Amino acid sequence: MKQIAVFTSFFCLSLAPAQDKMLPLNKDLPTIENTWDIHYSDLEPILKSRLAEAPDSLEILDELARVYRGQAKYEPAAELYRHALELREAASGRASIDLVPTLENLARVDQLLRKLDEAETLLARAIAIREASQGPDDPQVASAYSALARLFLVEHKFLEAEPLYTRALQINETNYGPADPRLCSSLDNLASTYREETKFAQAEPLLRRSLIIRDTASGPVHPEVANSLDSLASLYYAQKRFGDAQLLYERSLGIWMTLLGPNHPVVATSLDNLAVVYAMEQRYQEAEQLYKRSLEIRDTEDAASLRNLALVEVGLKNDRDAAAAYKRMVAIPVSDAAPALREYAEVLRRMHRPAEAAAVEKKAKAAAANKPQMNADERK
Repeated sequence: MKQIAVFTSFFCLSLAPAQDKMLPLNKDLPTIENTWDIHYSDLEPILKSRLAEAPDSLEILDELARVYRGQAKYEPAAELYRHALELREAASGRASIDLVPTLENLARVDQLLRKLDEAETLLARAIAIREASQGPDDPQVASAYSALARLFLVEHKFLEAEPLYTRALQINETNYGPADPRLCSSLDNLASTYREETKFAQAEPLLRRSLIIRDTASGPVHPEVANSLDSLASLYYAQKRFGDAQLLYERSLGIWMTLLGPNHPVVATSLDNLAVVYAMEQRYQEAEQLYKRSLEIRDTEDAASLRNLALVEVGLKNDRDAAAAYKRMVAIPVSDAAPALREYAEVLRRMHRPAEAAAVEKKAKAAAANKPQMNADERK
């Protein structure tokens, strides 16, 4: 039987990025607590007016830069952060710990502007300052190493990211011991880097350790435990260890259903993940039921789930149901519709519907010709 091609996205909870360090404004302006209740577009002209009166006010520079970032106005945000950095360097020197929040904020904006070399330089400088001021084993130094490693991952510089994540893990172990939940993000990050390098044997013990720590600290029914199960299952899936992946995805699904109920979108994604494994094990009827259930849960059609369902129906030799799933799927805009259209055309030909198959094949060729090309940054 032809190998079934399956695609899925893995759900992952993550903490939102830390907000900028906030400084109190003058009494004429809304207090910091109240600025969060004002729409950015309302706050921007107030801050711009105040900055015109006091162009070297660090607190207003920082706050207006944050407002620009909130509106995706990254160029003016970067300009303000650079000015703030120059002022802080003049006041405290180029090696002062007071520079670090501005260096890190400017690096974040430069990443959004795809100025990755500049961001690297800023984050490396922040690490050097933190190490000199706080000591090489301070937890904030670990966070600084992780920030630069994340940038290297974005650039696909996995060999450069690996030692940084390793050092961050060592620092956290020194501070918190070998079994503290605060180690888990470092373990996961290093494992993710190893996975990108296809160093599966090195990634697995890190993910297993992270799972054990979370299971012990939080109890067996907890979102972080479910996420750890999903991460380890995904690694097993990449190694074609479908039996091992299946057991973890089944447990993860049980946790999500217990925590969120049977009709939550996260449960739908968990059903998809387990269905992919069942399909790879050629347990097509079980996969079919999971895909149908996940589609019932979602408020809108999901192209990946519909395509996977269609492929499962092909595996079950249910061409009529496969064609119905493909018909629903191709009505959804996707970035690359050509592969699914070609599969749909093949099903139609088997059903002795040559005219429809030819029309779908024509759409597949048009979709392939119009597929957007990635630029250099996207390929990184």
